[in-house]
Amino acid sequence: MTAPTPLTNDQIIELAPAAGSFEPIDGVSPRYSFVPTLTAVDLLRDTGWLPIHAEQSTVRLPERDGYQKHMIRFKNGLSFDGERVDLVLYNSHDRGCAFRLIASVWRQICGNGLMVASEFANFSHKHVGFEPEDFVRSARQIAESAGVIADRVDEMKVIELTPDERGVFAQTALGLVYGAQSKNREELVQAIEAAPIRPEQLLEERRYDDKGFDLWTTFNVVQENIMRGGIKGITRGRDGRPRRTTTRPVKALDRNIKLNQALWFLTERMAELKRPELKLADDA
Repeated sequence: MTAPTPLTNDQIIELAPAAGSFEPIDGVSPRYSFVPTLTAVDLLRDTGWLPIHAEQSTVRLPERDGYQKHMIRFKNGLSFDGERVDLVLYNSHDRGCAFRLIASVWRQICGNGLMVASEFANFSHKHVGFEPEDFVRSARQIAESAGVIADRVDEMKVIELTPDERGVFAQTALGLVYGAQSKNREELVQAIEAAPIRPEQLLEERRYDDKGFDLWTTFNVVQENIMRGGIKGITRGRDGRPRRTTTRPVKALDRNIKLNQALWFLTERMAELKRPELKLADDA
């Protein structure tokens, strides 16, 4: 895969105009310290993180246009065995969120970005009292954590799942998508049963290289099916009649990050459950 070309600030603004705002939305608190996203981008460049992609959310209210949430992906040459550790910068100028720095694993065979949920790979910096030195320190910590992330990915690659375990993984993932508003287990079960697709559909690989039963491959197949959509399913209209439907790709930035990190968390928990079994195999 060809290495992505770093973006200039002008190119970032073309892709995500809100990143180029030089003032916050009207009505912010006097305590609000406005820090342009491009200032943060320049700080990251100075630490070796180069911007390679930018996008912004859509808005319903015209007055928010130009200040909405936006996301910029950076690379730093941190690659290992077909994956790359990136940094994702998330911000807005409409009081919607603080600066967020998130480690991401970019899987080169499919172009998917998997966001790490671990605490050591996530940092938040408020606009109020923004400290450039702390911000840069967080970026450096993410770079320094690349080895830890690579080790965790390597562990996921050698953990084999049984068909039942893969089914549980897919069912739990389906609950993350369709049962997010559930207040208890009963509501979650009902949400999964009412989902337009079945858990096993999330396990259907899209390419030959994804034929495998290890935890890492399972995670990637499920994540791609959720994020890219395009899965055929059945839903029921108000009249109760079944209707064909197709799942949509996840485009909203908030939902993208939330689902990605929830799936990473799920995968880490599965790895923890399988770790004693893996140790017994190593000792044999």
